[in-house]
Amino acid sequence: MLDDYDKHLLLHHLDDPLRILKWTLDEAGVILLPPFLSLLLESPLLGFVVSGVGYWSLRRIKQRFGQGTLKHALYWYFPHNFRRFKKIPPSYIREYLA
Repeated sequence: MLDDYDKHLLLHHLDDPLRILKWTLDEAGVILLPPFLSLLLESPLLGFVVSGVGYWSLRRIKQRFGQGTLKHALYWYFPHNFRRFKKIPPSYIREYLA
């Protein structure tokens, strides 16, 4: 007999990243985007090669530097959405004088 506790699925880890099939979101983007973009350029073989090299290099970067490395790099080196919070100081300022 099933009781109330058997009806719910508990996650193993709360910090697990979002997955599409078996890949994380950034891996799925690296795998799926280059073939679709290469179809626009009419060279699908180039897209599959770029996709394979990109996936391999992304996995290598994640193994070497950790899972959150690319997320931190995007935060530091690309512009933010300034429409949401207009009074947030730039990210490179670490200390403020009171």
